[in-house]
Amino acid sequence: MLIACYRLGLLVAAFFALYFTTAKREDRQVDHLDGAALLSLLKTDLPTAASVGAPEGDDRLRPVLRPDGETVGWLAQSYPESLPVIGYAGPTNLLVVFDTSRRVRGVHLLESADTAGHVAKVAGDPRFLSQWNGRHQASLASPGEPVMVSSASLTSEAIARGLAARFGAREMDQWFPGEVPIGEIRRWFPEASRIEGATVSNARGERLGELLRSSRMGVSVRGFQGSQDLLLALDGDRILGVSLQGSRDNQPYTSDVRDGLVFDTPFSSRSNEQILAAVPGELVMVSGASRTAESVEETVREMLRRHFAPEIKAGPAIGWREGIAFAWIGVGLLLGLGPWRGRKRLRMLFSLVSVACGGLWLGLMTGQDQWIKSGMRGSITGSALPLLALTVSALLIPAVFGKNIYCSHLCPHGAAQQLMGSFRKKRHSLPPKLHRFLVGMPWLTLVLLWAMAFLGIGVPFSHSEPFEVWSAGFVALLPVVIFIGGLAAASFLPQAYCHYGCPTGAVLKFLASAPGRWTRRDSIAGGLVALSWFLVPMA
Repeated sequence: MLIACYRLGLLVAAFFALYFTTAKREDRQVDHLDGAALLSLLKTDLPTAASVGAPEGDDRLRPVLRPDGETVGWLAQSYPESLPVIGYAGPTNLLVVFDTSRRVRGVHLLESADTAGHVAKVAGDPRFLSQWNGRHQASLASPGEPVMVSSASLTSEAIARGLAARFGAREMDQWFPGEVPIGEIRRWFPEASRIEGATVSNARGERLGELLRSSRMGVSVRGFQGSQDLLLALDGDRILGVSLQGSRDNQPYTSDVRDGLVFDTPFSSRSNEQILAAVPGELVMVSGASRTAESVEETVREMLRRHFAPEIKAGPAIGWREGIAFAWIGVGLLLGLGPWRGRKRLRMLFSLVSVACGGLWLGLMTGQDQWIKSGMRGSITGSALPLLALTVSALLIPAVFGKNIYCSHLCPHGAAQQLMGSFRKKRHSLPPKLHRFLVGMPWLTLVLLWAMAFLGIGVPFSHSEPFEVWSAGFVALLPVVIFIGGLAAASFLPQAYCHYGCPTGAVLKFLASAPGRWTRRDSIAGGLVALSWFLVPMA
């Protein structure tokens, strides 16, 4: 147990070393742009730009100067105000270029801690960054209705909110801020004059009913990509109606479900008991937006449960999708730790489940992109509960039990390699010298990724592994090459990518190796982590 605690402690120490290093770097750089490096970018909007001056005024805009020193425009970055606004995985820094009249000439993406695949989709959509062109600086504090990039809606909205925060907007890190207008309430309570807590009253102070709001109750059921903010009007235990006040899910799913709630009124005139007794999926039926519709149903049910049973503490709701994810993780751990571990047919059957459920449907895989960005933020929160549970079990089980259950049973990419290898009876092995050389590649990749993170080199860490392909699709070239190449190699080399390419697998093997015995790797890992803390003051 001492060895296990030591190894897990190294990960925790590396995590906080990265956090403190990143925090120091951001504090130092947040108001310092390298003007020379930006000139080529600036010239696309201001061709005569030759240099950049120091920040001026309360808005901290920097003058863009011609060779003769004349001001030809202004620029600003969205940091630090956009730092609290998180999309899928992290904040985004934009460069905003103005002309001399303070109207936007161009917006450019400087860096992002969000998921690389989603950022690539946003950056590749010409409508997104051009939506601010021509707007005056004074109008940028209003995010309005930003352009939403399909399959990257959270990243799109977070970037737009971050830019609005930079120019004065408040509460942009709160996805469902503000109060509900009285006019919105009057669709169910025509005489409504005010709302106190959940109670709706008229001008005479008479109680008309109750209005519940999911975001204020702490109910957060994930749909396709995000949770919803629902309003639920009650007259006693009878539901008057439900509306979608806001959503972090993808378009057009959100609009389709909102229209369904308005025109189909699936909850109206039903009682609390009828809603809770209904079969999941039978109330809100929207073609092509089933996951969003299902999350709305489960949100309404959880709101009713909490309202009529107030002694239950509010917390993140676990929908049926999350329940299936937890069941999949639990079965994988049971198979890996139980007496069925060596049964080949059972293992191959569960590999199919992991590929179909964990990979293609849920897209749940832990990897260096998630670990490094959590370290940079200094927090493991923000991830979906199933992903958090998967990550914790992936790290704790090998350290405590000496068995790498995640790689052998739960990782969908590892399961896909097992299935690829099952199609060929004859398996090959590499020459010993080549094997010894290649088996060190995951460690080299791991050290390089964390070194770049410590040095602040802005690279898409998710591109070092194929896992993003499972959730974001064939977006970036390098993950696709690793994905296809690894699966192809697994057809003749057992678990080729796991052995010769996966940096995450290398960490888990380190945790599981030689239980209770000090090894050379323990000394090397301890030295590297100690070096990282030595470098923190130099960040």
